[in-house]
Amino acid sequence: MKGKKEIIVSTVVVAGVLLTLFFYLTGTGEIEFNQIVLVGIALILVGLAMYVIWDKIRNVQKGLPGKDERTISMSHKAGYYGFIAAIWSAVFAPLFFDVSSGYEIDGGDVSAIVVLVSAFVFIVSYLYLYWKGK
Repeated sequence: MKGKKEIIVSTVVVAGVLLTLFFYLTGTGEIEFNQIVLVGIALILVGLAMYVIWDKIRNVQKGLPGKDERTISMSHKAGYYGFIAAIWSAVFAPLFFDVSSGYEIDGGDVSAIVVLVSAFVFIVSYLYLYWKGK
């Protein structure tokens, strides 16, 4: 039963993110390239998260637990990698934009970059550890 609750909550979160992106895109008048890139990255992350949810649904339908020792270990390792990526992206994102374009980015842009980079690193490392089997 616990696995089903996690699946339902995860599905609601994914639907909320997709709904938020929809309202964001319909609320903006003219969409710029950087907004398209950020929404594209968010959609890729949502797609990868939907794959993880789909895999959990398959496991629960087979009668397997939603979480076991292996998935907990993978989640902890992937969370650690995402945390390290968040720290370094917060340090290097303003530096990279300042050096490459001479444009100083706002704090909100830095926080968006940190969230997207850490989420991307978490999902990619989680899927890598899942497929590798460690």
